[in-house]
Amino acid sequence: MDIAIVLLSAGAGVITSAVTAYLTSKLTISAEHEKWRRERAVKDAEVVDTNPAFAQNLAKQFAVGYLVIDEPKGVPIGAEGRRKVFIPPNCRLVVGRCSPPADISVRDECASMKHSAISSDSAHVFVEDLDAKNGTWVNLNRVEATCVRLNDGDVVRIGSTRLRLYLLTK
Repeated sequence: MDIAIVLLSAGAGVITSAVTAYLTSKLTISAEHEKWRRERAVKDAEVVDTNPAFAQNLAKQFAVGYLVIDEPKGVPIGAEGRRKVFIPPNCRLVVGRCSPPADISVRDECASMKHSAISSDSAHVFVEDLDAKNGTWVNLNRVEATCVRLNDGDVVRIGSTRLRLYLLTK
């Protein structure tokens, strides 16, 4: 009987050690992944500031979709044509008149400083009105709900500016 207790205790000790080693390694890996994610976010932000064209090309690879921005009449169009803004997965971008506080700035006096928010998950894009004075519109319908899911080709109107969505995930 004494040998059975010794073997049982030894087995429990081995199992406890194995489980402890496994959980410790998983926690260490999770912490490392979080550290790498934070470092990558900082590097991505530096790239956006220093080389916007490279950042846009990088964003194309992972984007859920993109917005083509039609500025109001009288606003000059750049040499590259209409602006395209790629929407990465799992993000929230504020659209407004000034950058900052807006992530996507529009040159439109009818737009609020923080007019609306464009957000995404891994496959869909949504728009939300941020209590803008002139409202946010999707295909001639005012956004009344908290968040409206957008479809490919939908037009979001903010003031006199139109943003057409093109989904890359179908």
